[in-house]
Amino acid sequence: MYTFCYLMFAIPMQMATNPLPLGLLIILIGLLAVVLAYITFEVYLAWSLFRYSVKRAKKDDSADTAYVPEETLDWYKTVEEKKKDLFSRPHENWEMEHDGLTLRGIFFPAQEQNLSTRFAGGCAVVVHGWRDVRFSRAIDVILYLDSGFSVFVPFLRGHEPSGGKYIDLGCHYRKDLFAWIDQIRARSDNESPSFYILDGLSMGAATVLTTSGDDDLPRDVRAILADCGYSSFLEQGKWMIRGMKPIIRYPAFFFTLGFLRIIMGYKKSDPTPLTQVAKASVPIMIIHGEDDLFVPPPMGKKLHDACASELKDFWLVSGAKHAMSQRVAGDEYLARKLAFIEEALKRASDERGH
Repeated sequence: MYTFCYLMFAIPMQMATNPLPLGLLIILIGLLAVVLAYITFEVYLAWSLFRYSVKRAKKDDSADTAYVPEETLDWYKTVEEKKKDLFSRPHENWEMEHDGLTLRGIFFPAQEQNLSTRFAGGCAVVVHGWRDVRFSRAIDVILYLDSGFSVFVPFLRGHEPSGGKYIDLGCHYRKDLFAWIDQIRARSDNESPSFYILDGLSMGAATVLTTSGDDDLPRDVRAILADCGYSSFLEQGKWMIRGMKPIIRYPAFFFTLGFLRIIMGYKKSDPTPLTQVAKASVPIMIIHGEDDLFVPPPMGKKLHDACASELKDFWLVSGAKHAMSQRVAGDEYLARKLAFIEEALKRASDERGH
């Protein structure tokens, strides 16, 4: 930056009083051109990173699978089959006006044949991941329905069909989930859920974790389950560009943060999953794939270690890549989740008893 200012201001002032030799002038003009080109490149790269991270996700985006691993594509095929089953069950398309946007989601009422299970009366709010417009959490929804829960699946802002120009990568609008819980209560008449659990995957995991230490977290949220969530969007951003040369990486990251600050309103002081779990009292279960290269497993361990909740659990799933823990763990995935929820409900019952 000093070199740039010197070339832009100091040298012209000197030239006005003491003209430089032609050879030196050509060199300085060349240096100025290089510096301007470098800054232009860095700003363009930063803008590209910003757009890649927060550009609105549309349903058409799911058609591009050129860079999707084969294992993930196989999982998508399984999900597509399960979606046929899921959407043959009773469900309602909901929308609400909130914060100047139209937000949408799908509510699946509890099924009558499962109303006698130990989780009857509970509602699972199942939150999708970054750019997920495939309804990829269909399998989780089915598992919760079969266990006796009603289920609500919000489409996060910035993801079609909800409104919003940008994806909320920094979980700035986490309280959208609280607004949806209010909607569930309002629309349930006399059959309002007796408790809620928040279950998030990837960016959805970061979102539910960021609610964990919030003063406005509803008291009837009994547990939070987070699979492969990041500790903060800053740390995740640094991880994603780790392969760049430092001379490219640092300025690009600086300018990207500038775009996030100016356009999205993000600040370094904003709550993050890491700072929020440190204030949490709600039971929290953190799951992470051991072979996750998108969100590194140490982030999951870091979140667990920082968590202030008395009841917490960390499960590192051997052999699982990003968002593939359910596929790898199979039936154990649901079993361990339900066991954790049951323990959380037991603790809540014991506390009320005292």
